[in-house]
Amino acid sequence: MKPLFKNITKYTKKSYDEFLVFHKNKYGLKFIILTSILTALLLYCSITSFISGQYILGLVFILLIIAFLEYRIYLPIYRYKNAFKKKNEKDKNIFTFSFYKNYFKINKERVYYFKLHKIFETEDFFYLYITKEHAALVNKKGFKIGDSDSFSEFIKNKCKFKYKEDAVQAN
Repeated sequence: MKPLFKNITKYTKKSYDEFLVFHKNKYGLKFIILTSILTALLLYCSITSFISGQYILGLVFILLIIAFLEYRIYLPIYRYKNAFKKKNEKDKNIFTFSFYKNYFKINKERVYYFKLHKIFETEDFFYLYITKEHAALVNKKGFKIGDSDSFSEFIKNKCKFKYKEDAVQAN
């Protein structure tokens, strides 16, 4: 079956940095609030445990705080730093998107439109959020079959309630 749209996008450090700023602007406040609330709750449980004389339970809560903060803060930073370390593998950061009637493929992996979390359109990219944390970056200049304006209409119709046009481009 021939794709309706085909796009080849190379993920560069600049495009990835722009996406991270965009993502932070969209989801950053929720992330900070949730992390703060859960950390405060675990800290409260730890202090309460120590006050009531349950020192082992207090230490368990302190270990939970450390593990939680590592998961929420340091793991994303680690993943980001490693995303572009392997510069020798040129083709690793090049993705081919083939869009069909009911699904699209990222290289060979199939993703159905109804499974998408959100779609944002910016000046230069479409951000197809596969989950709340993971998105595919589709460069508007990378269309080999079709064009970005036609694709915009297509994806709006496929994902009416998930599509958002973002007037503010990440800087």
